[in-house]
Amino acid sequence: MPKSRDASRLRQQLALTEAKRDGHLKMLLDTRLRMVRGSFVLLGKKCGKPNCHCATGETHPTRYLSISEEGRKRMVHVRSADEVEVRDAAGRYRRFREARAALARLSAEVLALADALQECLVDPYPSASKREQSRPRKGVRHDEHQRSGSRTSSKTDDEGRGGSMDGDLAKGS
Repeated sequence: MPKSRDASRLRQQLALTEAKRDGHLKMLLDTRLRMVRGSFVLLGKKCGKPNCHCATGETHPTRYLSISEEGRKRMVHVRSADEVEVRDAAGRYRRFREARAALARLSAEVLALADALQECLVDPYPSASKREQSRPRKGVRHDEHQRSGSRTSSKTDDEGRGGSMDGDLAKGS
C-alpha cells in the first residue's frame, strides 16, 4: 500500500481513537457527585432462629460494601437506610474506574498510532536515489571526493593553534 494511503488510514484511526478518548475524559470531568470505593453486594444470610423462613432456604437480604484494603477483601455492613445512596456511589466509582482504564488504554493507542504515522511520513535524507547519485565516481578515492566538494579554510593564530576564521574575527584579528 502506498505511503499516502497508509498515512490517510492512520490519520483516520488516530482521529477516531482521539474522539473515543475525549468521550471517556469528558465522563471523568463531568463526575460531580461523590463516590464510594468498593462494590455494593447483596448477600443472603440466615438469622439462626429455628422458626424463621430463612431456616427453610429463603434467606434475609443483607447489604455490604466490599472493599479491598492492602490486598485483602473487607466487607462493611450497609444500613438499609443507606442502601440507595451507597449503591449509587459505588456504581459511580465503578464507572469512573472503567473510564479511567479506557482512557489509559486509548492514550497508549493514540501514541502508537502517532508513532506509526511518523514512521509513515518520515523520508530519509538524502533519499536513496540521491545517495546513488552522490557516490564517488570510479577511480576517485572517497576521501578525495569529499574534500573536493567542501573546502574549509582555517587560519593559524599568533599562538600557533589552528582556528576557524569566525574565531579569529571574534578575537578582532
